[in-house]
Amino acid sequence: MPTNSELIALIGKFESEHVEVREALAKIDAGVAARDEAAVRSALADSNTVLVSGLDEHSSAEDDVLFPGVASLLGQGMLDVFVEEHVRILALRNQIYASMEKGVPDYEGCSDFSELLSSHIDREDSMLFPAARGMLSD
Repeated sequence: MPTNSELIALIGKFESEHVEVREALAKIDAGVAARDEAAVRSALADSNTVLVSGLDEHSSAEDDVLFPGVASLLGQGMLDVFVEEHVRILALRNQIYASMEKGVPDYEGCSDFSELLSSHIDREDSMLFPAARGMLSD
């Protein structure tokens, strides 16, 4: 089990990664808003590292390290919501990349992915992480 200071450092890492994800989502959103297939394709390609391997690693680290480390402080029920969202986020991500591999932009899937992931990040950054950091530093 990681120490409290290791968990606090992990939260800081997640917050930094969220900045990268938001930048990737902004590019995807711009392409979707313009209904520009080339822009969406480019945004997905440019964001591949952040949204594929990066998001897989990020979600796994939250689910397997951070959440178990703070469950007794914050309650498992609240954390279960975030874990369930990870499953939906990754499924949508896989859907939009698979669609693009077939040469078909999934504008609706991209919008759903961006909306869910943005909301998820907003709640982690504004509620979950500050609460966890506060309890871990007590």
